[in-house]
Amino acid sequence: MKQALLIGCGNKRGSQIVLGCKEAGYSVTNIGSSASEINDVQNIVIEWDKLDVESLHKCLKKINHNINFIFFNQNSSSLSEIDFTESKKTLDNWALIKSWTKSYWLSCQLPYFLLHTLDNKLKSSTIIGWMLSGFIDISKEGVEDHPDYSGYKFTNYLLMRNFNKKFPCFGINPNFDKNKDLKKLVKDICLINTKCNGEIF
Repeated sequence: MKQALLIGCGNKRGSQIVLGCKEAGYSVTNIGSSASEINDVQNIVIEWDKLDVESLHKCLKKINHNINFIFFNQNSSSLSEIDFTESKKTLDNWALIKSWTKSYWLSCQLPYFLLHTLDNKLKSSTIIGWMLSGFIDISKEGVEDHPDYSGYKFTNYLLMRNFNKKFPCFGINPNFDKNKDLKKLVKDICLINTKCNGEIF
């Protein structure tokens, strides 16, 4: 049976990705802070705040099979408009920088680290996807209201495009009002009815 590894798909929106994989006949493992409630999903439950390079490495060592599909659906952000307009006390500033560093790790460095750590479990045909956002477009209204989030999503887009040189990759600019479309897209990609070459769907 083909294997799917999903990151951050234990929530309601992530369930559509899980269901798309399962309807395509894949066995699903989800890594995240919340366990998927869908039957027959193997959950590796972690705490995002405590997840660092060493703990993720140990977590990934539990995966002892080849992987045919990977999807990154985790999110983290730290900055808001008030962080730019109001003065900060020294310790508050330090705390924000620490949080900002952590959210960059979770959003951008984690996918890079995971793909290289699991390299011997991946094939040239392994399909890899990222949940992106319309905020990767600098002309989109409101993009500056979410500076780190928008930046992370653009970095994810660039990661996707570069890993596409080795694996078939794709990104999704989600429309969460159409959950059935998301499930169908993931199913079609898993079944290779929709081929991937660095596109955003």
